[in-house]
Amino acid sequence: MEKTRVIARVIAKPGKENELRDLLRGMLAPTHAEDGCEFYELYESHEPGRFYFYELWTTKAHLDAHCTTPHFQNLVAAGADLFAEPPEINLVMGITKD
Repeated sequence: MEKTRVIARVIAKPGKENELRDLLRGMLAPTHAEDGCEFYELYESHEPGRFYFYELWTTKAHLDAHCTTPHFQNLVAAGADLFAEPPEINLVMGITKD
């Protein structure tokens, strides 16, 4: 079964960068404790207010379960006031040589 990889980007509204950073940091510990989370890393761009998650889940079902957790639902709800635009969430696959 193929593992599920995610690259997600969120952009803060102007003046909300610190608040969003704190909210996103708060996702790390509970997500790391979830079943099927192999890694869940948060990065901040050199451009202020741009944040990226790089995630690896054992299965798509584990990722789907993550999206139902209280901490994820809190992120979605709080994001309405903090996100400059809807999050960009990409499920990606590695590309190998022929």
